Amino acid sequence: MRLGAVSSREGYVDSRNAATSGMPLSCSRVTDFSAPAPKGPLPRPPSGSESGLQPGEEIFQGTLETVTYHDEKSLYGVLRLAPDAGFKAPDEGSLFSPGRVTAVGKIADPVEGVRLKLIGRWGRHSSHGVQFEFAAVETLPPATEAGLVRYLSSKVFEGVGATLAQRIVDKLGAEALERISEDPGALKGIKGLRADKAEALREAILGQSAMHAVFGFLAKIGLGPVTAQAVAAKLGPDCETMIRDNPFALTLVPSVGFLTADRAAKRLGLPPDDPRRLRAVTRHALDKASNEGHVLLPLGDLLQRSARALEGAAPQEAFIRALDEMEDGLHIMIDREVLPPPPLDEDTRDLLDGSGRYNADLPCYLPHMHFHEVELARGITRLLKEPARPLSTEEALKDAAERAGIELHPDQRSAVLELLRQPVALLTGGPGVGKTTIIRFVATLAEAGGATVLLASPTGRAAKRLSEATGRPASTIHRLLKSVPGESGFEHGRQKPLEGGVIIIDEVSMLDLGLARRLVDAVASPTRLILVGDPDQLPSVGAGNVLADLLASERIPVARLTRVFRQARESLIVTNAHRVLEGQMPRLPEKGVRDADFYFFPVEDNPERLADRLIEVVTERIPKAFGLDWSEDVQVLAPMYKGPAGVDALNGRLREALGAGGREVLFGDQRWRTGDRVVQTRNDYEREVFNGDLGRISMVDQTGIVTVQFPDREVTYEKGALNDLKPAFAMTVHRSQGGEFPAIVFPLTMQHSHMLQRNLFYTAITRAKRLVVLVGDTRALARAIEQTEQNDRKSLLAARLIERIPAQMSPPLDLEGSEPPN
Repeated sequence: MRLGAVSSREGYVDSRNAATSGMPLSCSRVTDFSAPAPKGPLPRPPSGSESGLQPGEEIFQGTLETVTYHDEKSLYGVLRLAPDAGFKAPDEGSLFSPGRVTAVGKIADPVEGVRLKLIGRWGRHSSHGVQFEFAAVETLPPATEAGLVRYLSSKVFEGVGATLAQRIVDKLGAEALERISEDPGALKGIKGLRADKAEALREAILGQSAMHAVFGFLAKIGLGPVTAQAVAAKLGPDCETMIRDNPFALTLVPSVGFLTADRAAKRLGLPPDDPRRLRAVTRHALDKASNEGHVLLPLGDLLQRSARALEGAAPQEAFIRALDEMEDGLHIMIDREVLPPPPLDEDTRDLLDGSGRYNADLPCYLPHMHFHEVELARGITRLLKEPARPLSTEEALKDAAERAGIELHPDQRSAVLELLRQPVALLTGGPGVGKTTIIRFVATLAEAGGATVLLASPTGRAAKRLSEATGRPASTIHRLLKSVPGESGFEHGRQKPLEGGVIIIDEVSMLDLGLARRLVDAVASPTRLILVGDPDQLPSVGAGNVLADLLASERIPVARLTRVFRQARESLIVTNAHRVLEGQMPRLPEKGVRDADFYFFPVEDNPERLADRLIEVVTERIPKAFGLDWSEDVQVLAPMYKGPAGVDALNGRLREALGAGGREVLFGDQRWRTGDRVVQTRNDYEREVFNGDLGRISMVDQTGIVTVQFPDREVTYEKGALNDLKPAFAMTVHRSQGGEFPAIVFPLTMQHSHMLQRNLFYTAITRAKRLVVLVGDTRALARAIEQTEQNDRKSLLAARLIERIPAQMSPPLDLEGSEPPN
């Protein structure tokens, strides 16, 4: 039997399976179209376990006449079908159009003219009457010559109109598809069909047949229509062979994780302790750790995570054998040359120590993570070994300060001169301590000495902020290194270093390990590298904790600024940021004071009421009291996406409050329209927009193409690329890193309690330039300040720097100032 013709229940994925597996609610199930169509009415299926139907389910079969609606992203469709002969309506009072049935469910690329076999239940829509709600679908060849004509003249076969399709069917009959597939000369002699066109049509029919076989196989192993499409696109026509050889080839597809591939492996009969499964779960554990911010995992931790993912289905001895194979094949890096972190579990340690080659403390890496960490340590060591030559003098700094009309504190003078002397240095401190002033003077003196100064930050928002603060051009790090369109590499690197005397990178707390390695690779002596950041902010979204590791190594010269200057002391935003770091509740303005910059609106811990009050504060009270345009100047930041006071719900309500815009486009469950504030969620080297870039939709054209105005350019998005955008009237604190907004509003509810961390709250309030408004429960505010349990990211960058760089080579330059304001 042809693979595509399987008709048993195992060939379907339905909503019951999807509910427990995380798959979409239904799956296209496609039959080989060269198989002859069955004749006669659909027989009534047997009941119970014989048919595989669940109680209340039925089979409905008919010819697809009209695709009323179909969404490319969710694959949800509304279809109109002509029932097969013998069909009887479920009840006489239904609202059927004569001879037609409406069916709704998920289906991949429906084509008018084909027959569909649907499994589901009859339901009644309040407006549209009775409809068949299907959970699984199998696509069949057309049953009639009329259906075959419609199919051949569909969008699937380019250049075949209704007249030519009719001629083909007139000559070859109802078995036209099968005859064309089997006989290369079957299309000869048909009027209007040249030989080259006939060959193209036959190739298209064969291609459709192959595609149907592929989708049929993918459905059998439990993949929903969206996932199946992604797999077929990524792995190609030979994907069945690849997957049967190793089901975990599925994880090469970005949208397919280990758990989905593991379910497919079980359906294909892979044993629990198969080495392919153990290698895949080990990779999965390291990938997941990387997504949590870790660069490595101790071996004991890695084995524990892997065993949990497999629910203990494989013995430890099998894992050891898999580790041997992975290490020998360079699929995992186990570093035995650096000081490992402390053991995680004594039982696992004892087990592994007995193997002779492994112990529970050994650091395990994905190969690219090991490369990034080792090469970053080497690169920093390389730069620090260059002779330190000052680029300016005390006298030049004094003259520059006089010209600028600024009196520098001794700490600031020392910081400027030391930063210009060292090949690599760190400048750290919180708000109001003068980091921007120091950056400006460093740049001024370096330029006066003939050096080119390059300024960059991890995100576009941070770069714009840096440019405004210094009066000089600044770019993202990706643009500084010149990302290569369509690739993940950069033009600048070891072979082509950056041409600049001084490179200043701001917001280094956002810098992940991979980007830090690429940046340092592109810096060559005598260029100076100055890294500026606030170590109390959230760490990078990507793996690593670069700024914290550089500080912990005590091998990089550091200018730590703590003195809060008088003007900054007048700001409650600055004052309260430092109070939060000290674990103290924020200081609030006296009752009746209306010109402060920090407010708290208490609301009982009811997320719905809190959300109502927050919308009122954002859209009414702030504009009235401070003259701000809320849709432009006010940014809502929240700890989480979910819940009434989460990012998703608040975005919907704020968008509704903005009112109707212009033309809109629906993609999946998200409507995009002119005026929407959006954020880019991944690095797109082709369009040259990067994760965290904020923009506004300026146009939606008639074809659904969306144009977004970013600060420096316009970018167009076809429907498929809209996956890369998220609404941004509200966003998470992590997403806001590097940005600065005139006003921020932050909801505080115990519903978000596990996310209310001190560094997250501190990061949120320091995003505000003019105004902070907290809305919520006092208990949640206290929790946000008290809770300091942070993700201890596993990394050995600091240990590698300590090992490579003598302590005396780069003594820390600590500039202690006065105590933060109370």
